Amino acid sequence: MDRNGWEREHQVAYGCGAWERAVHQARLLVAWYGGRDGGLGPGVPSRFPADPGARAKWPWGSGRHNTLGLLFWRAGYDAEVLVDQVVLADAMSYCAQGAEPLDAGPLPDAARKTGIGVGSAASVAAIRPVLQAHVEADLPRPRPAQVRLTLGYRVRESLATPDWDLGDWPAALAQVRRAMGLADEMRERGTWRPTDQERSIGGRLGQDLERLLAKPADSGLPAPSWLGRASRLAAVTAALSGAAGTLLGDRPEDEGREGTSWDDAGPLVKALGSAADACARLGASTEEIGRLWEAEEPYEPSDRASWELSHVPAPLLVQTEETEDLVRALAVFLWVLAVH
Repeated sequence: MDRNGWEREHQVAYGCGAWERAVHQARLLVAWYGGRDGGLGPGVPSRFPADPGARAKWPWGSGRHNTLGLLFWRAGYDAEVLVDQVVLADAMSYCAQGAEPLDAGPLPDAARKTGIGVGSAASVAAIRPVLQAHVEADLPRPRPAQVRLTLGYRVRESLATPDWDLGDWPAALAQVRRAMGLADEMRERGTWRPTDQERSIGGRLGQDLERLLAKPADSGLPAPSWLGRASRLAAVTAALSGAAGTLLGDRPEDEGREGTSWDDAGPLVKALGSAADACARLGASTEEIGRLWEAEEPYEPSDRASWELSHVPAPLLVQTEETEDLVRALAVFLWVLAVH
């Protein structure tokens, strides 16, 4: 195969080389696996900090994500597809007993520098449980029969799976609702008196959110696709963070504030900032599926629903729906703020 052309395809699709993409995706799968009660328990992983990456050493001298990344790189290289398009069930063959060790075949230059033993028979055998756990993941809602479980699909599915740090979107949404509830309580008690600017910005933003998320039936237009809905929510992120930033900039006590924590902000800024963070959780998957749409479907497909079914996991659909509900609740909160 044209290895240079294969690498260029990855640069176009992901802005990085095949090896970098494979290791990035492998790191996420290893992190998910690491939270399953030490890799022994069934079902959804318990909450735990994300895999620290290269600092996590194991007997062969390199993080498990490097060996798993090499497996995905090799599977994509052999099949002449992007690493995200590697079918996980097919990739299992590289872990089978008696399979040729990965280090006996083609290797990316970067893989040679990751540590002793990457790609050896022992290291590959040791990551088989990680890969198998993803292939056999017990999901609350089974995948549609026609879905081929690719690396990219599984990563998107994992990132929308609650109860681990990288997928705990319900906690992010609950934080926004708590912030709104606290703001209402403080306003009613008189311990927070919204300024004219806060009411003005909140009122305008609330109207913008209502227009953005108007139900299709209200406009007479066809129901929007998932990608359209998720793109709207991703756009909300900028509006919310921009409004929060404007309010922060006009509060002397908040000057020089760094980071994305809103814990020390005022009630309205805290609600807007945490809502922006919740919406931003959809950003990576939205951008990725948008690129897939452009690459695979330059023209409108005859069956959009079928295309989305094979690219958008059920947990991601649930996350999108509940994020929409949250933004609608935020619009109501801002309207009440503006008129009281």
